[in-house]
Amino acid sequence: MNECAFGTKDALYLQYHDEAWGHPIYDSKKLFKLLALESQHAGLSWLTILKKKEAYEAAFYNFDPHKIAQMTNNDVDKLMTFPNIVHHRKKIEAIIGQAKGYIEIERDFSSFSDFLWSYVDNQPIDLHYKQSGDRKTVDERATELSKTLKKYGFKFLGPVTVYSFLEAAGLYNAHLENCPNNPKYYKGKGFS
Repeated sequence: MNECAFGTKDALYLQYHDEAWGHPIYDSKKLFKLLALESQHAGLSWLTILKKKEAYEAAFYNFDPHKIAQMTNNDVDKLMTFPNIVHHRKKIEAIIGQAKGYIEIERDFSSFSDFLWSYVDNQPIDLHYKQSGDRKTVDERATELSKTLKKYGFKFLGPVTVYSFLEAAGLYNAHLENCPNNPKYYKGKGFS
């Protein structure tokens, strides 16, 4: 069992930890996809959403923000019965609102990626965790980013969820120092 992988034994979660979690993502659309999925796990486990990732990709045009932003109430109605996604109307609507916010951020900044990475001065922050008990769940940076995202219409992304995103997207290196999958030592495939 890998202590860094939150003590899980689930093969899918272990693969996600080993190959993607915490490895820096610079692609704007991949960052959007991960952030949108993070918003869906509010009140649920990340593993639940991870197992539904392919269904979300099918339901939301592989997370193309420009296509999602055009979705209507009729589309939301259809998604309420779409197989293998969370059927929570407000969460479905949140992804549409996030797509619209993404487009606004792209207008206001050179890219969504540049906007997010500016919060860490364009360099991953190594949290230097030695054991899982060292991990935090929120900080001022995540709180500030959450507030800014909210101004752009992003929902279901409070400071704790944003902190989790910063770790997952590799803006924070939250792997334990001795983890063999720590991005300092190992370059995984990254989130896709």
